[in-house]
Amino acid sequence: MPSIVSIKFNDEEVEILQRAYAASGVAGLSSHIKQVYFDALKLNVGVLQQIRGDLDRIGAGVERLRDSDAGKLDSDMLLAIVCGLYVMVRKSVGEGIRAQADQALDVSAIEGYLKGR
Repeated sequence: MPSIVSIKFNDEEVEILQRAYAASGVAGLSSHIKQVYFDALKLNVGVLQQIRGDLDRIGAGVERLRDSDAGKLDSDMLLAIVCGLYVMVRKSVGEGIRAQADQALDVSAIEGYLKGR
């Protein structure tokens, strides 16, 4: 049995919601809201297990940064860590949120950079 729940958004929330809805490609605003809500409730266990290996590699990179000369920052390693974190977070969120992020950043370029290291 379907239920209707009234939700009132302020102007700032409406603007954010409209931008996210436009980026999602979902047919209706209510469908978009349901997709975002229910995607957020899904536990992505498989992805989280994959992330464990990524965290180990990032941890090793952080240790290399700590072990480097005190006055010399390894910018490439720092960039690789930030890129790795972005890819991990992207994997752990729902498809709607990924679609929004993909408008700003090309994940295939980031993954290509990481693979080329």
